[in-house]
Amino acid sequence: MYTTRSIINASGRALNKRQATSSALKSLNNKSYSTISFSNVTSIPSQVNEIEGKINKEPLIERIVTSNSSLSFGQTKKYEKSIKLSENKSIVLVKIGGGVIENDMNALIQSLNFLKKIGLFPIVVHGGGPQLNVELAAANLPAEYVEGLRVTPPAVLAVAQRVFARENLKIVDALEASGTRARPITQGVYQASPLDPKTYGFVGAVDKILTDALANCIAGDYVPVVSSLAMTEHGQVLNINADVAALELAKAVRPLKIVFVNTTAGMKDGDGRVMPHIVLDEQYDELMKQSWVKHGTKLKLKEFKSCLDNLPLSTSITITSPLLLRTELFSRNGSGTTVEKGNSLLDSSQSQFCYRTFGAMIGTRDHPANIKKVVQDAKVEIFVNSSYSTGLAIKDSSSGSAVKIVDKFFISKDNITDESADSVFRSTLAKHPRLIWTTATAEQGKEAELVQTWFKKVATGFISVKGVTTYWTNMEIDEVQKHITQSATNKSALDKLGNESTLNVASEKKDKYRIGLLGARGFTGGHLVRLISQHAGLELALAASSTNYGKPITTEFPTLKSSLLFSQVTPDNIAKYTVDNGIDGWFMALPDKISSPYVAALDVLEKQPTLVDLSSDHRFDNSWVYGSPETNRAAIRKGRRIANPGCYATGMYLSLKPLVKAGLLNGTPSCFGISGYSGAGSKPSDKNDTKRLADNIIPYKLVDHTHEREVSHQLGHPIYFMPHVGQFFQGITLTISTKLNRSVTVEEITELYKKSYADEPLVKIDAGIIPEVKTNQNKHTLTIGGFTIKDNHLVIVTTLDNLLKGAATQALQNMNLSLNLNELDGIKSEL
Repeated sequence: MYTTRSIINASGRALNKRQATSSALKSLNNKSYSTISFSNVTSIPSQVNEIEGKINKEPLIERIVTSNSSLSFGQTKKYEKSIKLSENKSIVLVKIGGGVIENDMNALIQSLNFLKKIGLFPIVVHGGGPQLNVELAAANLPAEYVEGLRVTPPAVLAVAQRVFARENLKIVDALEASGTRARPITQGVYQASPLDPKTYGFVGAVDKILTDALANCIAGDYVPVVSSLAMTEHGQVLNINADVAALELAKAVRPLKIVFVNTTAGMKDGDGRVMPHIVLDEQYDELMKQSWVKHGTKLKLKEFKSCLDNLPLSTSITITSPLLLRTELFSRNGSGTTVEKGNSLLDSSQSQFCYRTFGAMIGTRDHPANIKKVVQDAKVEIFVNSSYSTGLAIKDSSSGSAVKIVDKFFISKDNITDESADSVFRSTLAKHPRLIWTTATAEQGKEAELVQTWFKKVATGFISVKGVTTYWTNMEIDEVQKHITQSATNKSALDKLGNESTLNVASEKKDKYRIGLLGARGFTGGHLVRLISQHAGLELALAASSTNYGKPITTEFPTLKSSLLFSQVTPDNIAKYTVDNGIDGWFMALPDKISSPYVAALDVLEKQPTLVDLSSDHRFDNSWVYGSPETNRAAIRKGRRIANPGCYATGMYLSLKPLVKAGLLNGTPSCFGISGYSGAGSKPSDKNDTKRLADNIIPYKLVDHTHEREVSHQLGHPIYFMPHVGQFFQGITLTISTKLNRSVTVEEITELYKKSYADEPLVKIDAGIIPEVKTNQNKHTLTIGGFTIKDNHLVIVTTLDNLLKGAATQALQNMNLSLNLNELDGIKSEL
């Protein structure tokens, strides 16, 4: 089994670049024993020359003709026509400073041509600041800046349009003269709104990226050269800072690489030295406090952070010079400045290393104390990224040398394909540069093939002998041979941890699992009592209520056939109750900020029950699984700590998830919600006072609501949420208004949602009507519909029952999944 996550360090570019030219490098560097050794390449320039020669003899780009093809930039509109495409166009966005156009054009053109030769397709965005300043001085116009942005009154805008058109054509003409086809795009890519007319004049803030012209260029094998001018929706021309323009385009196009080409070959610090590496997650706040970070530098850092926050973790921004651009693709350490979002590395020796989160990462149900014991007994060191999405375990070699054996990789195919595995490996390599590991060459299947390909990419070399492939880093072949025997016979002590682990799991499969319920007397608790009572695989063994302690449960639920008495369960006695009553799972239907001491008391148990917490206490905790079955089913099956989503949050999250996954959202969606007063709980308050609610709707907590933060966190995209309480008892209606990054049709959106939830019986899609609260009350389903569209403005209406799909129903789905029962047991009879 392979399993992983990610991390990024200063050498982050080398792996991406090596991947881009893997076939050429492999043919150049293959040695005996099927070994690849990058250390044998004599120098970067000679390597580049060899590859260029290889390309000229054996072209890497094959031309094919495709009818009715579709070219897509991820979040942006598709461009469709009958076109010729190269077999694999990986886009590199190149932002060119005005000084480069003036002084380094030849080197720039050679580098852009080289990108095309090796199958990387450049989109060029250019500035022209120095040239514009010269023209303004000649016209006796001032060159003014505020916070790094050029003040652009009408007279300056007129000069800017002329200068940018001229500089654009310089690049286009130079590319055409070199044999590379190019097209000028001086407008039509950026739609913007005036930023602050009183301060900046005609300066724009980008609202929308229009990709038709770019797609047309790329489809015809033309390099698009884009000026940093925008237009409002009514046609007014606006100036945009070229750095901002390039990074806004990158958010939409999602290129393989982002390269800023300037004359300084990087970003300089306060002493005038080029900074080789900037990790924003670690350095941004401190950098922004530095006295030398001001004006254009401050603007760059802000925009770099905004851009990388919206792109995959593996994306980086490189700042380099035209002369170094070609070698940038092949250098292990890179040149200039690399800017990355970053993700710090944790290891099992650190106090902040969380064994519970690590257990959730590798899919084991073992108690954290057991996981820690297994790791320590095996004498392995675990390295993971701070988000616990990828990791590896290493141990000492028998020789006692600095060489380390990789005991186990925790890698998934998604981590490999989005290159997050590269980041963890590089960061581990910085601590332990000499690693060795093996795989069985005969392993079959797509995932095994992906992993083996990745091993070959990150290793310094590899050798295949008698059905076993050995990989290593930073060692000579003689030294490798000393360690092959130990590595080949290595059996991981961590194999007992994983999906099939039975160490200290609460219970084996049996006729009925015994369930405890905290908060049994509340509205949600009442529904859980009812659902459990009709569940063939669950038995309600404990129902806790501090107000009804000692009374028969039938005093609250007279239709229930049970002799059970309400119990008084506290943090002090919950562990004893769990053991004495053989509890396999607890539903925790408690108010917010109450459940933590109960969880802490259960953590000491050797056999861990499943916990489904219906409060918000653990929805931001990575060691708990977010319990949205429709989007997180596999993780829930492996989980023992499940954070049930909020009622409003369920509706907003499931309504917006397909748009986020399709890359269609543009801006921040606004979600207007009204809930029945049962959502305020059974304890009297101003939000469930029926007299106050009569003929009334009560708004509350209109900014920074828990559900606003919850959905933003889980989607990875911000939302606005405005909750209200209505005069009806139960149910929720949500009206969600959002801008998309392109125009869509009702049919297209309907198809997207039907496809997203095609196999989800509790999610109904009804585009033909506006769902109403009363039609979804007392039902286990959530209904999404009422799709209303004008251009790129979409409105969605969603309804659900806040006590069922928003609480009890979903909690039961999660318990069923964790206990390996049918997800809809106890529910399906009422559908």
